[in-house]
Amino acid sequence: MANSELSKLKILFIYDYFKNRLSASGGKESVSVSELISYLEEKTGTTFERKSIYADINKINEYVQKSGKTNDDAWIYSEGKKYKRSELKGEILIDEARLIVDAISTTTFVDTQLCDKIIKMFPNYFTDNYHKRALFPHDEKISRRSISYLNNIRTGIEGKFALKFDYGYVLGSNLTEKTEKIVSPMALDWANNCYYLIAVDNAEAKDLERDQALSSALRRYRLDRMVNVNVDYDRKTRYYDYKNDRIRESELKGFIGNSLSAYSGGRPVPIVITIKGESRKHALKAYGAFASKVSDKIRIEDDTKLEKGILKICVTTGLAPTLYTDLFELSTFDGVEVEIDNEEVCREYAGYIKKAASAAKLKKL
Repeated sequence: MANSELSKLKILFIYDYFKNRLSASGGKESVSVSELISYLEEKTGTTFERKSIYADINKINEYVQKSGKTNDDAWIYSEGKKYKRSELKGEILIDEARLIVDAISTTTFVDTQLCDKIIKMFPNYFTDNYHKRALFPHDEKISRRSISYLNNIRTGIEGKFALKFDYGYVLGSNLTEKTEKIVSPMALDWANNCYYLIAVDNAEAKDLERDQALSSALRRYRLDRMVNVNVDYDRKTRYYDYKNDRIRESELKGFIGNSLSAYSGGRPVPIVITIKGESRKHALKAYGAFASKVSDKIRIEDDTKLEKGILKICVTTGLAPTLYTDLFELSTFDGVEVEIDNEEVCREYAGYIKKAASAAKLKKL
């Protein structure tokens, strides 16, 4: 039925089938001409000849090659009695699509309805209700108001507008002890399943002009502790900025790198720690827990005695409050002793332990 008025639509339906119903890897990977004929009949109510299917596949391959969507000799190719397709340039693959859906399902910042939209875009990658069955969903989502604040922050960063907001402490569902902040937003950071704004505190930045001095006014603000976030579109408030993007990126990288668990830690300090376990397993268990907290800030200093349960590591990080919490957890592992080769850290850590011990005393009746 080459003269059918639907024959021109046929090639679009075939392209759509290979693009969206077949995948280069994972999901449904092949189709027969008979299946294509049945699919086209379902969509158009018309039965097409095999010859026209072959001709359309050739035309589609020619289009894909000339448009630069593939480097292969043919995007659609036959393997026995089945047709398959190769990967298109820039195409989202099955593993990437599932990572996106997994991330959306577990974050509080994106409505899970977006998962359904993505799944419909890649029907060959997902079974029904994938994000509800394959990964436990987190249905508690932040308010639309917080999303609005996030958009205002992005606007401030992109347009270099100052921001004004109230910043406080979360108590139950309320925000208390609020103070007004006026800042020059620099970047957003994601840590501990939460957004943080990194910004120059305008009050701290007064009279600071040099880039290195300006960095001393960098602060971190947690999104869920912010309310009434407003953008100074009229530019009535000064926006403090670095002289160029290279310096700005370098200073922000240093600020984030010296933070621990989203707490700013000031200058980086190398801390050599020796873990002495009753066995290799004891030492590795303690090391694994500690390494998960300090992530990329840790390196192995000496593991030659690991078979005896001795492991020396070095952590380079700012002296954030959470460092002492992490050190305390490390020292509580059964069958493990910890030695810290840094006088300043030892002194601060001893004060932390003394304070914790004092708080743990039972009140006498």
